[in-house]
Amino acid sequence: MKKQSDTLIEKADLLIELGCEELPPKVLDKIREAFFDALCSGLEKDHISFDASDSHSYSSPRRLAILLRNVASGQADQSQDRRGPATSAAFDSEGKPTGAATGFARSVGKEVSELETIATDKGEWLHTRVHLPGKPLAELIFPILEQAIRHLPVPRPMRWANHDFSFIRPVHWLVVMHGSRILNGSLLGQHASNHTRGHRVHSPGPHLLACASDYLDVLEQACVLADQAQRKSRIRELLLEANPDVYIDSELLEEVNNLVEWPVAVPCSFEEEFLKVPHAALIASMQDHQKFFPVRDETSTDRVTNQFIAISNIESTQTQSVREGYERVIRPRLADARFFLEQDKKEPLESYLPLLDRVIFQKKIGTVGDKSRRIANISARLEEIVVGDMGFSGQAGRLAKCDLMTQMVGEFPELQGVMGEIYALSSGEADEVAEAIGEHYLPRFAGDDIPSSMAGRLISIADRVDTLVGIFAAGLRPSGNKDPFALRRAALGLVRILLEAEIGLPLNQLLAIAAEELADQVEVEPALLQEVRDFVIERLRHYYREQGHGATLISAVFNSGWDTLPDLEERLKALSGFMGQESAESLASANKRIGNILRKSETDISNQIDEDILVFDEERLLFDEIINMEKLVNPLLERSDYQASLKLLAGLRDPVDNFFDAVMVMDEDVALRNNRLALLTRVKSLFDRIADLSVLA
Repeated sequence: MKKQSDTLIEKADLLIELGCEELPPKVLDKIREAFFDALCSGLEKDHISFDASDSHSYSSPRRLAILLRNVASGQADQSQDRRGPATSAAFDSEGKPTGAATGFARSVGKEVSELETIATDKGEWLHTRVHLPGKPLAELIFPILEQAIRHLPVPRPMRWANHDFSFIRPVHWLVVMHGSRILNGSLLGQHASNHTRGHRVHSPGPHLLACASDYLDVLEQACVLADQAQRKSRIRELLLEANPDVYIDSELLEEVNNLVEWPVAVPCSFEEEFLKVPHAALIASMQDHQKFFPVRDETSTDRVTNQFIAISNIESTQTQSVREGYERVIRPRLADARFFLEQDKKEPLESYLPLLDRVIFQKKIGTVGDKSRRIANISARLEEIVVGDMGFSGQAGRLAKCDLMTQMVGEFPELQGVMGEIYALSSGEADEVAEAIGEHYLPRFAGDDIPSSMAGRLISIADRVDTLVGIFAAGLRPSGNKDPFALRRAALGLVRILLEAEIGLPLNQLLAIAAEELADQVEVEPALLQEVRDFVIERLRHYYREQGHGATLISAVFNSGWDTLPDLEERLKALSGFMGQESAESLASANKRIGNILRKSETDISNQIDEDILVFDEERLLFDEIINMEKLVNPLLERSDYQASLKLLAGLRDPVDNFFDAVMVMDEDVALRNNRLALLTRVKSLFDRIADLSVLA
């Protein structure tokens, strides 16, 4: 009889499509990718071969789909060696099979007489080779799909009808095809078929799929662009065709892409009188609330015109009616924004300060008003340390959170800071104060700009460090994925500002200032400050890893005596360049060897060297080199020129190597031994002032 692998293992494209009610756009991409990864992993685990490099996942508001190329129709047959009991246990004294032998034979589907024996160094054992026929894809695919769906990152699964299962949205059709063949089975209440559905209005279907590879073409004829990359590219083209000055926000484009299946651009406009509203509010109204794309004003990148573009999911013959509908829904939003602006401006920004005391920031560390006062104090102290008294940071810090109590920010939370700057200017505050208020939330996300003004940077630092120390002191450290106060983002923003603005504030001093300002609300122990410092350092490590620096290189500089983040950055740059030199590996190994020797010496080691008891030429030469290096390197280290220092220290390679080749460090003579240990201590201290090279060995 022929094996299954000889006759049944064919290859064809595998199509899976889940047809759903409208899927939530903000999580659709994440769910699609997770579905694809889980299905691929399931097939690989069950030894079903396919071409992963040419396989794709697709999604639209009403479907999740996966098209895998060249998928095998089943598992290949396998042969497996099975070892049974030892022959001494398999047969009795008369040579008759025991229960152990017959049980093993039964488990492999054979008679005892068909079994073989195998000799090992531990004796002789029963043995046989078992043929395992491969299972067909049709038998394996539905358990794989069930397992994949069970582990999707669905935020709020829902039930429908009287089913006992749940999914992100109700499922209305299911396609499971291998080539032109339907793989029979059920999933999420739907039986597999070869019929998909098109656009809900233009071509609902059902539409027959002759084979899996026809999927994209059939849907495009049914007014559905199922390939999300193609659909996004089409939306971008339509927007630019409608108006070359359109502002295309990447996040909005992703969201709109997951809201439509057949995109159509609809140019619209609103009354010019609304342009008196701050343009940040206009943009927020259009983008965040209505999912429209604003059109830039040619005179400024921060301003917009009274035009915008909507992306419709219907190719209507009544274009004017569709346009009027979009214009009708944006008008009340803009009118609200204008009303809020007028009401907020009736009082100066400072008048909102008392209202901050009504809002709890965190019950153990007080109200938003308490936080504002701390930010003001911290900002003023940092200003005095960093640049001297400019007179802006304290006042800006004091008013920075006032706009949270305005009607505009209440309706448009994304405008916090932006409206604070506008209201500060209208209240007569100095331009520098207003600018700092507007910038103090920066950077808001990874890759965002840091504040451009010094006052803005100092307030941003003060805000973040107060939150970090305060929330840790309240006992609410981040745990796993839970980080309700966004402390990881706060720490990363703090790190970026200190690094990119080259602000030489010692991290320990910064945390201590925040702890002092918190003293009225909560006591901060030194151990907790160390915990906060470790948390910030871990984010800094993560930041450097994302910049492409190796873990050992990062550890080497972190183990040095750095104080400020710009100083740490200079060490990292210098060491990164140094490690490309020929002498670096040898010196790293020597530092590791020196470190091991010093640790094992079990004695207090002096760094004072007695020149009179240097016995060998190699140790005298090393001593001379150390004295010379110290004279040359010390001035460089005082001005943090680590690159030039390492370049000089590379000259110690040969003297150190020769020393270890010729000299026994742990001599029986205590005086000689201690003198040589002192010599090595001085060598290592030269490098340790820059980085711990030993971790690089």
